[in-house]
Amino acid sequence: MPLAQTFNIVNPTGGTLTWTLTESAAWLGLNVTSGTTATEVDAISASVSTTGLAAGTYNTAITVTASGSTNSPRIIPVILTLSAPTTTGTASLTWDPSTDTSLAKYNLYMGTQSGVYGPPVSVGLNTSYTAGSLTNGKTYYFSVTAVNSGGTESQRSNEVYKTIQ
Repeated sequence: MPLAQTFNIVNPTGGTLTWTLTESAAWLGLNVTSGTTATEVDAISASVSTTGLAAGTYNTAITVTASGSTNSPRIIPVILTLSAPTTTGTASLTWDPSTDTSLAKYNLYMGTQSGVYGPPVSVGLNTSYTAGSLTNGKTYYFSVTAVNSGGTESQRSNEVYKTIQ
C-alpha cells in the first residue's frame, strides 16, 4: 500500500478562508474534505487504496474551491502508477525417494499459509522440483506425498517454507 501524501492549504492574505475539496476516484481518499483557514497551515492527507486495481496508470484530480478567493478553484493532479508484482523468485526442493516398490509419482503441495495448500502438482518420479514465478515478499510452504500405483497417497511430509526476497 503506498504511503499517504500530504499537501497544505494556507491563507497568506489574512481573514478566514473557507475551502472544500472534491475528488471523484474511488481509489483516492482524503482525511478531510472541507475546513477554514486563518493564519494556520492546514495539512491534508491523500491516501490510495489499491485493492482491486490492476497494474497501470490512474489519473484523477483534487479540486480545491474557496469562495471569495481570487485563485479558486485550484486543481491538484494525482497520478497513481501500479506495477505488477515482481514474480521472479524460485524455491528449489529435494527429498529422499520413497521405498514403496509400487511408487507411481510424487505430489507437491504449495501454499502461502502453513498447512493450507492449493491443488497438488504431480512431479512424476522426480525427487526434486523448482517452484517458479513466486512473488517477492511472500512466504511459501511446501509438502510432498508419494502416490502408489493403486492411487493411495501417503501422508504429507514435514512442511518446509521459504520467504522469497
